[in-house]
Amino acid sequence: MTITKSLLTLAIMAICSNSAMAASWLECNGDSGKKIRWGGNSTSARINTGSFPSGSVLQSAQRGINITNTNPSPFSINHTTESGGVGSGNGQNEVWAASISPPGEARMRYHCYWLFGWHYGLDEVDIVLDSTGRSWTTSQNKSSNFAYTGTRRPIDAVIVHEAGHYLGLMHVNWEYNVMGDSWRHHHTNGNTARTYFGEDASHGAGVLYGSQGSSFNDVSASHWRRTGASGEYSSHGRVRVRNSTNTGTLQGITIAGEPGYRVTRGNVVRPEFTIENNGKQTHSNVTYGIYISTNDYISYGDTRIGGGSFGSIHPADVYTTTVSAIIPNYLNAGQHYWMGIIVDEDNDISEVSGSNNRAYIPIRVQ
Repeated sequence: MTITKSLLTLAIMAICSNSAMAASWLECNGDSGKKIRWGGNSTSARINTGSFPSGSVLQSAQRGINITNTNPSPFSINHTTESGGVGSGNGQNEVWAASISPPGEARMRYHCYWLFGWHYGLDEVDIVLDSTGRSWTTSQNKSSNFAYTGTRRPIDAVIVHEAGHYLGLMHVNWEYNVMGDSWRHHHTNGNTARTYFGEDASHGAGVLYGSQGSSFNDVSASHWRRTGASGEYSSHGRVRVRNSTNTGTLQGITIAGEPGYRVTRGNVVRPEFTIENNGKQTHSNVTYGIYISTNDYISYGDTRIGGGSFGSIHPADVYTTTVSAIIPNYLNAGQHYWMGIIVDEDNDISEVSGSNNRAYIPIRVQ
């Protein structure tokens, strides 16, 4: 997923990409006080119905924009539909499909110049998805998603990433985030894998546009983590199960088409999860529970084998960590289980969503 940038200027000045702790955006003349963003707190995206016809295809594009809007800033993208011609430089923010090399791209047009004072900001952002070289899915089912057991790329995953550029966000390769590898940036429990905006992008939205007036609290758990960098993008992979001293990873095994780990009854293990604070404020003493399930859906009805609390979860630093748990002796040897986490286990935080607080790792007991 690439960015095509165009400067609409009278006197072109330096454009720099900058960041604060994690998220990244453009700055005019290298000045942190001159961030390249919209002048107000909203813009419109015109989804072309020739590329995204009515039904599940259009709904998946709309869902991607709605996911982007789920962040603690006051900025919102209002989506409408249109038919007919499309193009960059026509003064309209449009979403369409064409034969392009990357899976998707954002075509950003902005200005930064001096003319009796500084003038800078976003002018137009278009999203283009590849129409010829990709197999797309509108489904949020794991069985359709190539990051799990499927073969297709979810439309909403690329829309969320490219819509991040609508706000003025740029790529990030140093942290787990949707502006990096959005294909592997999901909240997953059971059969459903949902792309989401995440802590890093939410923090960037807040830096660019401030905080919305209403309460916005949201902590979450994921079984994805940053594994490295690929050019401008972060690379993501599944979390692991580490040994008791956190010095090594247990033996891997494939379970139901997903990566899992062999564990031994009675042993202490350290499952790894990515914990995020997607909201406005730091939360302290956030409770969590570790559960064992006979399927990939983690719930309070499963067997609790441990738990504790995270001392502080800050909304500007993605937290991938391990926690300690003992594999019960009463589990059946040779059987597959799913070890999971429920964060904010006691429901102490009034959240905008509680459905993203759970994540799992497949295990085989020996």
